[in-house]
Amino acid sequence: MRSTLLSLLLLAPALAPAQTERIHTLFSDAFEAQLREAPEMATSIGRNEYNDRWSDWSPAAIERHRARLTALIAALDQVSLADVPAQDQLSAKLLRYVSKQDLDDQLLQLYLLRVNPLHGFHNAVYVTIDRMPARTSADYENLIARLRAIPEYVDQNIALLDEGIARGIVQPRVVADRVTQQIATQASQGAGTTALLVEEQEKLRGQAVAAYQQQFLPAWKKLQAYMTGTYSLKARQTTAVTALPNGQELYRLLIERATTTSMTPEEIHRLGESEVRRIESEMQAVVRETGFSGTLAEFQSHIAASPEQHFRSKEEMLAWCRNIAMIIEPELPRLFARMPAFVYGVRAIPEDREQASATNAEFPKPDGSGPGWMNLNTYQPEKQVRYDKESLTLHEAVPGHILQGAIAQSVAGLPQFRRFYFNSAFGEGWALYAESLGSELGLYRDPYTRFGRLTSERFRAVRLVVDTGLHALGWSRDQAVAYFALHAPEESTAEIDRYISWPAQALAYKLGELKIQELRRAAEKALGPKFDIRAFHDAVLRNGALPLDLLDAQVRASYR
Repeated sequence: MRSTLLSLLLLAPALAPAQTERIHTLFSDAFEAQLREAPEMATSIGRNEYNDRWSDWSPAAIERHRARLTALIAALDQVSLADVPAQDQLSAKLLRYVSKQDLDDQLLQLYLLRVNPLHGFHNAVYVTIDRMPARTSADYENLIARLRAIPEYVDQNIALLDEGIARGIVQPRVVADRVTQQIATQASQGAGTTALLVEEQEKLRGQAVAAYQQQFLPAWKKLQAYMTGTYSLKARQTTAVTALPNGQELYRLLIERATTTSMTPEEIHRLGESEVRRIESEMQAVVRETGFSGTLAEFQSHIAASPEQHFRSKEEMLAWCRNIAMIIEPELPRLFARMPAFVYGVRAIPEDREQASATNAEFPKPDGSGPGWMNLNTYQPEKQVRYDKESLTLHEAVPGHILQGAIAQSVAGLPQFRRFYFNSAFGEGWALYAESLGSELGLYRDPYTRFGRLTSERFRAVRLVVDTGLHALGWSRDQAVAYFALHAPEESTAEIDRYISWPAQALAYKLGELKIQELRRAAEKALGPKFDIRAFHDAVLRNGALPLDLLDAQVRASYR
């Protein structure tokens, strides 16, 4: 007995490195498999070895993906986490969480709901090609290969949409019509106007134009005809995702995926109503600062009618937001200890997508080969206001999405999958929290821009009410429009169609922001005068994106 015990004690130090090596191999293999299965993701992060192809959505490929996830989860369950370093334990928990979530998505066939005006499969082609390098002959040959592969890409996606129709898993008609309009606009563009072709490589220009005209355009027109003549006719008249087969479970899973919490729709709805009341009270106080004596709604109508609050052109709007970013940048080191080198810019969303696309961000490529972008919606600039652009730039650019993504990609020692992992509760929660930092970064110097920040925050609280109302509490689209008119009159009702097409995603912003604010208050209370805002932000950001429960544990551990 003593001999056996002694042998185990002597063996224990050797077991730990072996377990660590094993789990590192799991991390690496899982990430490389993800890139092979999702070439579009590989392109977006600067891994260019798959730039000549699209994701394979054949039944066999879908089954291989399910089998890989099942095997990965089983392998992770066999690793003794007690024998590996704390950071590897966190990585293992995160990888299992993500893999289980992806497997649940597969089993519920969420991939059949792929018609989406923001992140649909049709727009993925344009986004991916925009992120492809265009410096060498090999780069252009990859572009041509992808254009030539579009007919198969379209056929595979049509097959999935047909399966969705057969199973009753389809989007509402209002969503289908928006996507059909986008595809029609894209299909109407010739080789001289499309964003899919670049001018620099004269030698291969003829091949690229031929691929666009002979492969892409016929396939895209086929897709347009399918959306018009088949999918839109089969689209549902209901708006709630809970109207689909297994709809209640589907919405629960979507809430869990977007928010990384187990909150119920009813809990989220009540929280949203409470937040709307709180924020509107703060907005009213800011209105009084301006000397305006009317109601909140009257003040919004007053500034909406003010010519100086509007833009005259897209170029003026772009210059305005670029100037805001330049004000923020030199102030960032006061709040952030970790400042990686990266490049980013502000550009307009292309016209074929601007009407249905919100302003968004793209992370810089980690190897420096491509900048980050704040993609600004400049649609109808004369109807857009200046007072909310400071909060918008904080959210999308710095210190919001682009800075958060650059930090995650630069952290040494993290497995590759963690450097590029994103969940909406963390990412959007951080970006909304970033809006609250404007006063510390040289912004919000007048009541109008402070009002703009609160308007933005209220908008995210309104989303809690409207999304759950639409998908769980029996609201009609007209009820959602009416609630918007009362509590978010500055926003387009196209936002409501976004919630209909992408259930639960809009819940992530406020729930994530509230968690970060909660963690900051807890740290301030625990540390008192020793609280360091740079250290707090580092504790939030240094592990990359995390589900909110893991974030909570990591931040609290940082000061205990």
